Amino acid sequence: MEPFTLIEHDLDRVPYNGYRLFNDVRKLSSGLTADHDLQYGDLLRKHHPDMVLTTIPLFNANLRAFAAMGFATYELDTEHDTFASWRGYVAPVGRTKSGTLGENIHFAKYKYTWANEHFIVYLVGSIQYVLAGRKDNEGIYGPSRVTDALILAVGNYSVDDVVWVFDGYWYTDKNLYRQVMKSSWGKVILDEDMKKDLVEVASDFFASEADYDDLGVPWRRGLLFHGPPGNGKTISIKALMHTLLDMKPAIPTLYVKSAPNIFTINAVFRQARAMSPCMLVLEDIETIVTPMTRSYFFNQLDGIEDNRGLFVVASTNFLDKLDPGLTKRPSRFDRKYFFALPNEHERTLYAQFWRHKLADKPEVDFPSRLCPAMAHVTPGFSFAFMQECFIATLLEVARRRGKVEPKRRALDDPTDDLDQYELWRIFKAQARILKKQLETQSDVASTESHLTGAWESEAPTPEQTEARSGMQPPIVHQLPLRPVPAGLPSSHNQDGYLPPLNVRKVARINSAAFMEQ
Repeated sequence: MEPFTLIEHDLDRVPYNGYRLFNDVRKLSSGLTADHDLQYGDLLRKHHPDMVLTTIPLFNANLRAFAAMGFATYELDTEHDTFASWRGYVAPVGRTKSGTLGENIHFAKYKYTWANEHFIVYLVGSIQYVLAGRKDNEGIYGPSRVTDALILAVGNYSVDDVVWVFDGYWYTDKNLYRQVMKSSWGKVILDEDMKKDLVEVASDFFASEADYDDLGVPWRRGLLFHGPPGNGKTISIKALMHTLLDMKPAIPTLYVKSAPNIFTINAVFRQARAMSPCMLVLEDIETIVTPMTRSYFFNQLDGIEDNRGLFVVASTNFLDKLDPGLTKRPSRFDRKYFFALPNEHERTLYAQFWRHKLADKPEVDFPSRLCPAMAHVTPGFSFAFMQECFIATLLEVARRRGKVEPKRRALDDPTDDLDQYELWRIFKAQARILKKQLETQSDVASTESHLTGAWESEAPTPEQTEARSGMQPPIVHQLPLRPVPAGLPSSHNQDGYLPPLNVRKVARINSAAFMEQ
């Protein structure tokens, strides 16, 4: 038997061979072509013949973001190559009063470790060049088994505990998932029979695949939520999402923010079929089904394509504006649920909900007998208008704090006049203002929040209300075009995060240099 030598790849002990990729990046960036991916790959294989190169787009599997979550470690290597980035100013967001530094990394080399495996990672623009020690039976062009396993680990993490959102393209949103998981049907004020039916129709659908097959009917279902704005359609969708995510196995939800043309409608249904069984949410469906898209949408919904396992939930504030082919054909939307304005009993329950939230605020005197009185003076109010009435009332209470000492009451006394309570006096005044607004508006604009951003199934907390007591407008947080996982590390270490700058480097062909060559 011939002698052999076992070679272990420990990056800390691999001798430096003197090669600096940055020199060639700078040379190639001088003007021969606008795409250097093939050249970089050939150069890295040439100078690392005992390693396998895998090229990974940054937006597909962000290795640094994965490490920031604690699943891997990395270290910037400036000893053996160069670092290049743009740094600049990022304007303040939310309630912060000062901006921060931002950075776009154009070139970096990292020592990367995952699952006791060591890698060299070059980040060049938006491309990651990953080198891993070559294992048995792996050729010079790979694939590398350990790198493939890393890609799968990053990808699986990115789709765990998420809600899929479509807004011109699909992306996953972990923040929205966390919001959904905080919701529950217990926080939804709705007719109990209707609430029970919504839970059962969704749960039974996903548990009855075999029954549909036995009956020989397509395993798909459609629900349409309609009614005036601000009466619980979006809140109920959120609670329904939570119900399905709690099932074993969990049923994913795909939420469509906008799909105004046939190209985007095709992308929506193609993804939904790929993830079936799932719930597909089409909020404000009147913006999706238009005269230009109606035929194509109908074909996608119940045409020859296989929509097996799709549970479609659509909502609209304007049922009368929808195409009759959408509202009067059961094979498209089998059940319609009307979310009416809350009656006096439901408004009383809503007032009790607020009283419960304010129970730990002794400065707000809120006896239980105010609840039916508040419901009685708000006829025709939607839940959204009820919420506005409470928020405006508490803002006024906060504004007066320190000027008028609230009268403390130990017990509810049914013989007392309600006007003795500051909260009641202010609430009545705010209700009168909102009543005038209702009377003068023939078409009240929708005040119901959408799923992303400020999508709440419950009223703001007292702390949030206090924060707005300075009469500042509420802050709306918009999702970035490509959401970055929370805690993404800075360019140099894993101790902080410099957000990206909203500017891109543009590479152009140098015509003179090209012709000279």
